[in-house]
Amino acid sequence: MRKIITLTTDFGLRDGYVGTMKAVILSIAPATQIVDITHQVAPQNILQGALALAAAARYFPAGTIHVVVVDPGVGSARRAIGVQTPEATFIGPDNGLLSLVLFDRPGSTPVGKASDAGPFLDATYVTRQRLLSPSCHAVSLDHERVGLPLVGNTFHGRDIFAPAAARVALGTPLSWLGATVSRLAMFALPRPECRPDGTVVGHVIDVDHFGNLITDIESAALPVDGRVEVCGHTIAKISRSYAEGRDLVALLGSSGRLEVAWRNGNAAERLGVGVGAPVMVAPRQTA
Repeated sequence: MRKIITLTTDFGLRDGYVGTMKAVILSIAPATQIVDITHQVAPQNILQGALALAAAARYFPAGTIHVVVVDPGVGSARRAIGVQTPEATFIGPDNGLLSLVLFDRPGSTPVGKASDAGPFLDATYVTRQRLLSPSCHAVSLDHERVGLPLVGNTFHGRDIFAPAAARVALGTPLSWLGATVSRLAMFALPRPECRPDGTVVGHVIDVDHFGNLITDIESAALPVDGRVEVCGHTIAKISRSYAEGRDLVALLGSSGRLEVAWRNGNAAERLGVGVGAPVMVAPRQTA
């Protein structure tokens, strides 16, 4: 079966950056199948890139190689890394982008808890070095061994990450690409607060293309019968689809997280809120 390499970046599609990365991959591994997850991550938004990757990666066949580049620290001392898990290989900067696909595994440091970061942090996260799960193998990519003949300081997607992915697709062992590392950078994404009365307090962590507010509240944390409060608005119940309700709707989205949407409209614009806005779900008897 042809090896699959996915690309997730904040490069957009106006310039030639994405096409150049594909050219490098195909020049080294011409039989590779390249799949675009997205190139519309907001510039330098590491959290949004991590969310996009985590939402899609689980649906790819085992052995897929995922290249993810949202890299405000390009050219600095931050490491370029490759990580092999039982399901896939991930290649990108060591800046927290892989937090959501790597640190929810046995033996790894938990991603966060309700009190980890105090007030909700926006897209600029303080990263910490966290221990990787024993089921994963990570290396710090050796630029001279992996990269193109001339590695610059502004486009590691082309010069390091694309050629590294292509070499893995050809069967090069990850261990050949660099020295083993056991700790990687991650951000502390706050967990929703679960109160004794059953109320759950979370935050908007992303706004999608449609203006839907994606929260950090997952299905397992939701009260069986609750109502949602966001930005002074109350939503009486959690619906099953976007088509229910007249305007403001709360529902479980495809990511398994609670979303707030405006039927046939843009909830973010209508409510004037974005990432970081608090969202509360309370059992009806205590609401």
